[in-house]
Amino acid sequence: MVKVSISHESVSDANFLIYSLAALWRERGITVEIGQDFASDADLGILHHNYTRLNPSDIPPAPDGVKILNGTVLDISKRNYSELMLGPSDDWDGPVIVKTNDNHFGAPDQAGVSRSLWRKAQKRLARHHWKIARHLPHKQYPVLDTLRDVPDWVWQREDLLVERFLPEREGDLYAIRGWIFFGAASYGYRMYATDPAVKVKSIVRHDYIYDVPPELEAARQRMGFDYGKFDYVIHDGRAILFDANKTPTFAGDPKSERIRALADAVTGFLP
Repeated sequence: MVKVSISHESVSDANFLIYSLAALWRERGITVEIGQDFASDADLGILHHNYTRLNPSDIPPAPDGVKILNGTVLDISKRNYSELMLGPSDDWDGPVIVKTNDNHFGAPDQAGVSRSLWRKAQKRLARHHWKIARHLPHKQYPVLDTLRDVPDWVWQREDLLVERFLPEREGDLYAIRGWIFFGAASYGYRMYATDPAVKVKSIVRHDYIYDVPPELEAARQRMGFDYGKFDYVIHDGRAILFDANKTPTFAGDPKSERIRALADAVTGFLP
C-alpha cells in the first residue's frame, strides 16, 4: 500500500489545505501519516512546517530514495523575492506599504516570543497609534501616502520592509490574485474588495482563473516549490509576486473539483 508521510511541526491548524488533500488521498486508498518525523516506510514525504525560515538541522531525515515535497524551500522571507522593496532614499512619489519580512504578519515565527507586559501594552497602543507604539497594528500592513511618512524606526528593523504600494484596480474596487498549486495541478482566483489592502471583510466577490503567468512559474522553479500558494497582482501586463506560502490554508469546499484535481496530482510524485 502506498504511504504519504507529512512532517508537521507540533502546532497544527485544521484550516491547512494539506488536511483536505490528505482526506482525499485516504479516500483513494493511500495511507497518510502525519507527525513530526517522516515515516521510515513512506513512498513520498511532504515537509509542512509553518515557518518563514527553516534551519536544515531542524528538518527530520528522509527515508533513502524518497522524494520530499518542498524539501528545499527553507527561506520564504519577502526580502528574498520582493520586486517592490524600497529604501529610505529611493525615488518614489507614490503610496507605500509597510510589511513584515516573515509570512502571515510574522505570527508563526513569533509564537515562542515572550509576552512581556511591555509587549502587550505595545500591541494595544498599536491598534490606535502604531507609529508611536513602534509596532505594526495587529494583522495589518499600514499603507502610507508617501515614502516620507515611513517612521525612521521602520528602516532600522530587519523584520520589516517597505514596498511600493501597487494595488490592482477594477473600477472602484481593489483586487488581488492567488495561485494554488500541487505538482502539475493548479488553479487561480481574483478577489475584489472595497479596501485597498483587500481585507477579508471587505471582499465583495471573486472569480476563478486558470492561466498561470510565466513570472509565477519562473518564481516557483527558482524557489523550489512543489506545493503552495502565491499572491500577486498584474501590472503593465506582468505578474508581481506579493507573498509566497508553502503551508496554505483553505476555507472552501474541501471536496470541490479544484481541490480534487490538486489531490489527484499526487500520483505524479508516487512510484
